[in-house]
Amino acid sequence: MSNKRNRQWLMGGILTILVILVWWVYFYSPLQESIAEAKDEYSLKLEKKMRVKKQINDLEKIHSENMIQETDLQGFANLMIPGKNLEELNAVIQQNMQKFMDTNSIPLQKYQVLGPGKWMDYDMGVLEFTVTTNHQGLAYLLKYLEELKQLVRIGQMNINYSRSRANNLHITFRLETLFVDKD
Repeated sequence: MSNKRNRQWLMGGILTILVILVWWVYFYSPLQESIAEAKDEYSLKLEKKMRVKKQINDLEKIHSENMIQETDLQGFANLMIPGKNLEELNAVIQQNMQKFMDTNSIPLQKYQVLGPGKWMDYDMGVLEFTVTTNHQGLAYLLKYLEELKQLVRIGQMNINYSRSRANNLHITFRLETLFVDKD
């Protein structure tokens, strides 16, 4: 009986070893390989991420003068003329010009809103003014437009001279104003 029992123990041990061997070959070993591959891939991705972060930091240091800073953004916002649309923008410019002309005794002959223009992908309000003045009035007008701290430019200017009048300059000029929708 002991021989039979020993054989049963031996068969049980062999069966246990076979089960452990099958488990090792089909489950444990492939799982360990997958874990090792995942760790390697994670290490590579982490290393790549660190290189990209370093490149970004290096580029920010090199090109920091080209980056828009918060103060620059606020400065640009201060150049914008208030208005929700082109009509409001044109109205503000027209009022500012009318106030300037009244203050400097430059008679406004005609005011006209022209079709909107484009600069890059942004809309521009276009206004045309016709005034009569003298050389001093022209100088005041040009100085005012030059010192205007907003996104307004002279798009076109036509000056006609006449000897017979006190206001001997007949000036037609276009003002173009950049409109950036804040939405």
